[in-house]
Amino acid sequence: MTKEYMESLEAIVDQLTLAAVLEMLERISHKKAENLRNHWKDETSAKLWDKAARQIEQINIDI
Repeated sequence: MTKEYMESLEAIVDQLTLAAVLEMLERISHKKAENLRNHWKDETSAKLWDKAARQIEQINIDI
């Protein structure tokens, strides 16, 4: 990771909230899993993205 990416991500978290960013990451992960299943027929990778989404969902941030 570069410093530039870290600063960009920090700015997004500052502008929104950490909870909002995590929720978006969860949704993105589910969408990636769906895309891998439907368009690439890659169930193995889809399962990994689904797992990531579930793990993100379990993080309960109230900041």
